[in-house]
Amino acid sequence: MTLSLDGVRVLDLSRVLAGPFCASLLADMGADVIKVEDTGAGDESRTWPPHKEGESAAYLVDNRNKRGMAVDLKAPEGVEIVRRIARRADVLIENFRTGTMEDFGLGWDQLAEANPGLVYCSISAFGRTGPRKDGAGYEALMQAFSGIMSITGEPDGPPVRCGVSFLDMSTGILCAFGVVNALLYRARTGLGQRVEGSLLESAIGLLNYHVEGYLLTGSIPRALGSSHPSVVPYRNFRCRDGHWVFVAAANDRLWQRLATALGLDALRDDPRFATNPERVEHRVALEAALADAIAGHDRAALLARLEAGGVPATPVNTVDQVMDDVQTEARQIVERIKHPRLGEIPIIGMPLKFSRMRPGVRRHAPLRGEHTDEVLAEYGYSLAAIAGLRARKVVV
Repeated sequence: MTLSLDGVRVLDLSRVLAGPFCASLLADMGADVIKVEDTGAGDESRTWPPHKEGESAAYLVDNRNKRGMAVDLKAPEGVEIVRRIARRADVLIENFRTGTMEDFGLGWDQLAEANPGLVYCSISAFGRTGPRKDGAGYEALMQAFSGIMSITGEPDGPPVRCGVSFLDMSTGILCAFGVVNALLYRARTGLGQRVEGSLLESAIGLLNYHVEGYLLTGSIPRALGSSHPSVVPYRNFRCRDGHWVFVAAANDRLWQRLATALGLDALRDDPRFATNPERVEHRVALEAALADAIAGHDRAALLARLEAGGVPATPVNTVDQVMDDVQTEARQIVERIKHPRLGEIPIIGMPLKFSRMRPGVRRHAPLRGEHTDEVLAEYGYSLAAIAGLRARKVVV
């Protein structure tokens, strides 16, 4: 089936998560992505547990649909290999520390001179300018620096890291969006450009109404556990059997339904809780009363009661529970691909559905250097030249 990025060649020099995830999304849509790793240990995500027979789950899912080669960028011959590929590439993705690609001789200005149509995507922690441009870019550091960690966790508790690496992942999504827009711009003008993404700017963008509220009113957001700063009741509650439910009575109509379903007529008619702004103001009293009421019910019975009453609520699932859910299966979120070492394995694919395209997992994540010879041959290297490069450990 034809895909939107068929014929687009992407040179992926990124490591770990944000860059590789960006490149995998482009690969899902048909791009020919060539992943370049170093000739030592390769992508750091290969070391992340859990592993199956030596293969990391993180590496497998975020490098699907790519071809792989290993090149020593500290060797002039290795740099020349990348330059040769970049001259015919449509997109280059990198997430080295600011200035590293320029030191290699592979900076935007250096490559754009030979390929003015190149879309060059740089991903960093703080962006390429400003006094913090050289700062390290680990996910948890940026959750802390950005303020996100300060609003995650229980009230009066310690700041908590979100369990999902959402800054890396969202930066990868935004950069894929940026690359596609730069390709559209090139289709109109013939000109490539640099696309910059940073974890800091992703974080501030995702803070969204939290930041806007501070800018407008000076109100500093605070940690509320699973609660919402602007909507009450909207949080987790613990049931009698120890299980948790999330109740989303997100407006006045749903609040009335919730109170009725739980038989809390006095709360329903209490003027302190009549409208959402009043419920937010009296959050502590209302949530405490609801917690006491819900603690008298087992989860399955409570969910059945809330469903009958038209109240949005859900069990708080573990990862295995959601992956075993019939809805997950029905949406065909998990695909299967044959891996040369592991046999057939499940892989999470493109999280979008299209009516005229079917992005899918067509290739397993490459073994380190799996396609080095294949790619070099495509770019004019003879068998003897490839053998020489391998003997000198320029490539693996």
